[in-house]
Amino acid sequence: MTETFHPAKHRTWIIRLAQWGNALDLFVHNRLQLSSRDLATLAAIPPEAGLILALNHPDEMDIRICMEAARRARRRFTYMINAEAFEEYRGLAGWWLQRLGAFSVARGAMDERSQRYAIELVKQGGQALVMFPEGEIYYLNDLVQPFKTGAVRFGLQAITEARAARPDWTVYLLPMAIKYRYRTTIEWLLHRRIRRLEHSLAIRSRFTTLQEHLAHIMAELLKRWQPLEHIRAQSQHLVQLSDRVRNVRAAIVASIASKYPQVPLDPAARLRDQAQRLIGFLQEQLRRKQLFSSATRAQIQRDVQDLKRTIQMVGWHPPYTARDPSEERLAETVMKLEREAFGTPRPRPLDDREVLVRIGTPVNLRPALTAYREDASGTCHRIAEALRDEIQALIEKNFL
Repeated sequence: MTETFHPAKHRTWIIRLAQWGNALDLFVHNRLQLSSRDLATLAAIPPEAGLILALNHPDEMDIRICMEAARRARRRFTYMINAEAFEEYRGLAGWWLQRLGAFSVARGAMDERSQRYAIELVKQGGQALVMFPEGEIYYLNDLVQPFKTGAVRFGLQAITEARAARPDWTVYLLPMAIKYRYRTTIEWLLHRRIRRLEHSLAIRSRFTTLQEHLAHIMAELLKRWQPLEHIRAQSQHLVQLSDRVRNVRAAIVASIASKYPQVPLDPAARLRDQAQRLIGFLQEQLRRKQLFSSATRAQIQRDVQDLKRTIQMVGWHPPYTARDPSEERLAETVMKLEREAFGTPRPRPLDDREVLVRIGTPVNLRPALTAYREDASGTCHRIAEALRDEIQALIEKNFL
C-alpha cells in the first residue's frame, strides 16, 4: 500500500475564520513585524506568474506567520507539509490542514504524487506555494541550514512544461526570513527551565554560566544514546562536544542502516538525508500489508524514532550559544533539550515573543532554464544555496 496523498482543499470560510483567530492570538502573544514595503514586494509579483515562497523554518509557529502574511497580502497560499502531520489526532488534523490549503509530502521517500501536485499548482499561477527548504525545524533562529533543492526544481520544471504554450511565462522564488525575539527578558525563566532539566536528569550543578549548564545537560543526554567516554562540558570544550554530537548521530545512522542493506544510501549525502531516506523506507514497510510480528513492528518503530532524533540533533550546536549567548539562542537550546529529555514533540516557547519578518528580492527562474537543461542537479543546487544565503543575509542584516 502506497503513501496516502492528501491534496489541498481550500475552504474560504475556514481559512478566513482561522486567519482572524490567528491574527488575534498573534497580537496577544506573538507580535508580527511585517512592513508595508515587504508586503508590497509580495504584491508586486504578477498574479499570473508562478510563485514559490521559500522560508527558513526556525519554529512551529512558522505556518501561522505565513497565514497572517497571506491575510495581509490578500493572496492565496498553499502549503507543503510533511505527511505525518496529517495523521495526528486520528486524521482530524489532516482534515483541517487540507481545508486551510495544505497538501502532504512524504519526507525521505520518492513522493512523486506530491511533487507532481506541486508542479501543477505552480503552473496554475494565481497563488503562492509555501515551502520550507530546510526540511525540518531545527530551532536555530539565527542560523539557516542547507536547503534542499525541491523548491527550485519545481519552479524550473513548471517553466519547462509551460514553455510551449506560454513562452514568456515564468516562476518567481521569493525568499522570506523569520526570526523570533522575546518581548521581555526571560533570564529567570531560563534558570527555572534549566533547573527542571537538571533535576529530571539527576545532574548536580557545578557551573556558573547558562552555557555551561546547557552543555552539561547535552553531554548527559548524549550518554543515554551511546556509552561514550566522559565528556567535559565546560565552555572551552564545546568543540569536543560538537564532535561527540556528530559521532553519536553517525553511529546511530550506521547501526540502523546495517539492518536494512536493501536501502541504497549515498555515502556522500548528509547524515540527515541518509536518515530521512531510511525513515521513508521504514515507514513504507509499516504501511504495507505484510505479516510483521509485533516484535518486528516495534523494532522498526523504534528505529524510525531513533532516526528522527538524529535529524533533530542537527540543532544541537554548542558553538551557537558560545559565539552569542543571547536569550533567544539559550532558550532555543533549552527547548531542544526538553524535547529529548521529556519526550515533548513540540517544545514550548518560554514566553511571549515578537516575530520579525523580511521579504527579499524575487528570483526570476526563467533565465536559469538553459543551465537547468544542461545540468539540472547542479543548477538547482546553486540556486538553492544562493536562496539560503539570501535568507541568512536578511537575518544578519536586519535582526542581529
